[in-house]
Amino acid sequence: MPSLSGPWNLMMPNRWARSPLREPPGSRPSRQAVLRLPARDNPLCPARSEPSCTLGFYLYGECLPGTPAGDQLEHGHGIVSLIVPKPPQNAPRVVLDVIDPETGRSDRMSDALGWMADRLAETLLLPRPAKEDDEEEEWGVDAASFAPDYWHWQHQWHLYRIDHADTLPPEDLPVDGPLLSIVVPVYRPSLWYFRECVQSVIDQTYRNWELCLCDDGSGDPELTSTMAEFAAADPRIKALALEQNGGISRATNRALVAAVGEFIVLIDHDDLLTTDALARIAAVVTTEDDADVIYSDEDKLDEVDRQYQPQFKPDWDPDLLLSYPYLGHVTAIRHELLRRVGGFRPEFDGSQDFDVMLRATEVARRVVHIPKVLYHWRVVAGSAAGDPDAKPWAYAASRRALEDAVARRGIDGVVETGAFLGSYHLRRRIHGSPTVSVIIPFRDQAALTAACLESLEKAPGYGISEVVLVDNGSTEPETRVLRRQLETRPATRLIDYPGPFNWAAINNVAAATCDTDMLLFMNNDIEATSEGWLHALVELGQRPEIGAVGARLIYPDGRVQHAGVVLGMQGIAAHIFNGLPKGRAGYFGWDQTVRSFSALTAACMLVRREGFEEMGGFDEAYPVAFNDIDFCLRLGQAGYRLLYTPHAELTHYESVSRGLSGYSADFQHFLSRWGDLIRKDDPCYNKNLGRFDPWCGFRAPGEDEEWLAVIEGLTPVAAGEGESAVATGLTDAGTQADGYGTT
Repeated sequence: MPSLSGPWNLMMPNRWARSPLREPPGSRPSRQAVLRLPARDNPLCPARSEPSCTLGFYLYGECLPGTPAGDQLEHGHGIVSLIVPKPPQNAPRVVLDVIDPETGRSDRMSDALGWMADRLAETLLLPRPAKEDDEEEEWGVDAASFAPDYWHWQHQWHLYRIDHADTLPPEDLPVDGPLLSIVVPVYRPSLWYFRECVQSVIDQTYRNWELCLCDDGSGDPELTSTMAEFAAADPRIKALALEQNGGISRATNRALVAAVGEFIVLIDHDDLLTTDALARIAAVVTTEDDADVIYSDEDKLDEVDRQYQPQFKPDWDPDLLLSYPYLGHVTAIRHELLRRVGGFRPEFDGSQDFDVMLRATEVARRVVHIPKVLYHWRVVAGSAAGDPDAKPWAYAASRRALEDAVARRGIDGVVETGAFLGSYHLRRRIHGSPTVSVIIPFRDQAALTAACLESLEKAPGYGISEVVLVDNGSTEPETRVLRRQLETRPATRLIDYPGPFNWAAINNVAAATCDTDMLLFMNNDIEATSEGWLHALVELGQRPEIGAVGARLIYPDGRVQHAGVVLGMQGIAAHIFNGLPKGRAGYFGWDQTVRSFSALTAACMLVRREGFEEMGGFDEAYPVAFNDIDFCLRLGQAGYRLLYTPHAELTHYESVSRGLSGYSADFQHFLSRWGDLIRKDDPCYNKNLGRFDPWCGFRAPGEDEEWLAVIEGLTPVAAGEGESAVATGLTDAGTQADGYGTT
């Protein structure tokens, strides 16, 4: 199949896939939809002598451009599209016919479909996002930025499942089980979209559901008639109404009164569920007894039902939910729990779902994430999905809901506006006066170390109790001069650590001399460049459930160096968004929000001293690499969470003071200890996102096998292999030395 990186893409709306053309999954289609264009002066088929050039597609299978009439074309199940080259100006009108291959008869489809074809022919040229002039060419496009990449990825997976049908394990999804109540407040929707929404529930492979619809006083007789028709046709559908418009929360609560299911499933009146959505939710309900809140990945639908901007989410992250309402739809909440927290509150209309999510997750025993798109959020005129500025009152309600949660939880802090519209920064006040030791190993490079120390004094936002510098065998005269100057520097201690370099041991020795509350491990090639950076670290590090806090590190040219570590990325572990150009945001703002990661770099990492001692410090079996990753993973296994904050931004002159010598034994030891964990998907990432590049692109079919081959190739080291070769291989796989010897 041709790449979707540049061609013009025509996609039939899903509603037509549910027309009489639709066949059961896995069957051959009985009809073929065809685009006919005049051959004369037609650039699509310039060499043809036929009176017309036919471009066609089946409902299921692969589609190819420029195919003559009579050839069988196939396209992926669930996506009905046609790929053709970019049309020139004044291109001929596109006519869409339906061909019955058995009779050869052609039946013109409805005017609505003809309108759709014209609309597509006129407007669906989708260029890739343009790069800035100064942007690095190697930075790629993430999964949310270019819709045709998403369609191509879906198609690739469809073909992969067909090709591997005999070897892939079957998905044993339930068709019956606990009753699920889908609750939908309805207010003056497009009747076409509303019918599509209800039809997506009727089409579910899971049977034991009820749909509770409540009209919020729309005053639309046609809507009332439509709801009554649905209820009369299917006893699982309940049609309710408020006499007067009372707002979305009151309408939802009225629907909740009629609901009797074990779980409440929330969707909007113009959105679509995938056919397996309820089955996957039911599978969690029946296998996870303590699951109280269930959420999934999602994408959006444009005005012609094309899916785009998939949001592949991490597993449950309470701090990310405090940054923006990332749970979204489809969300299922245990009915008893929803009653206990009081249902929906009208004072938060516009962000009533966010308010419920905050209250429900506070008391939920477990929040479960299904890493599959189960819901299509429709973008219509005036919706926040399509235009973030369309509903400013909704963002005001979101902020009030978050402020209410902060007060309810007894958090001493203030909610500030975040980096992008709809995001927030919960700025916490520091309790008491916790003391902080900054530990900086160094060897020579006097100018580098002096610049680091000078930057610490500018605007940390919180007081540094002491700086502990550890000299690992410096010999240069410039360093001797610096040492004499440091003897008179206030709150500064010098420690000598002679002998072979061992980053873990050096920092352990320094930490053992500290009696402060918190330890900030820092490389000597770091410069503090943002105001309040230490306050941002301490305000999170003071929380007893937090094991470590990492900073946002940037290269001198403004590109991102560290915004969290993903296990398995580019091999064993690597920095997500490494190389992200200045001025660009990472996938769904992950680099711009406080959120959880499985690991962080200790090039700048804050740890409470009691937690550090509980872990026994850094493992000195890792003298050069993976010492910080190993420490973070041990924190995670002990029940601590690790946070990244973009509000502590520092410049990192990466690896200017140490080389890569010593990687061989380190990565061997790391894989022997953590290999099983690395081979699993990182819960702070998403199994649909790629691991070979840091920009959160799609994980293509077969990539897992390729990635596992990389891991297996790194595991053995033949006798006599030089460390330089090993280090080169690991650098290619995504492991780097940060500054003075840490990963």
